Amino acid sequence: MKIVLLGYGKMGQLIEKFALKRGHEIALIVDSSNRDTIEAEDLADVDLAIDFSTPEAALANISLCLRLMCLLW
Repeated sequence: MKIVLLGYGKMGQLIEKFALKRGHEIALIVDSSNRDTIEAEDLADVDLAIDFSTPEAALANISLCLRLMCLLW
């Protein structure tokens, strides 16, 4: 499974560790430093997005994913 991690604090890092251990791929890590550079193609083959960002960033992250996925459809 190809996973996008939205937020890369302690929980995001823990999810990455367990996902890799179980044979999954982390396709993309999104945080405040790169959120504005993500493009639709970055999500093209992704199976799952998990948000462990801050409450303030969660809505922006969800909106970003939805907007970019609509471009792919």
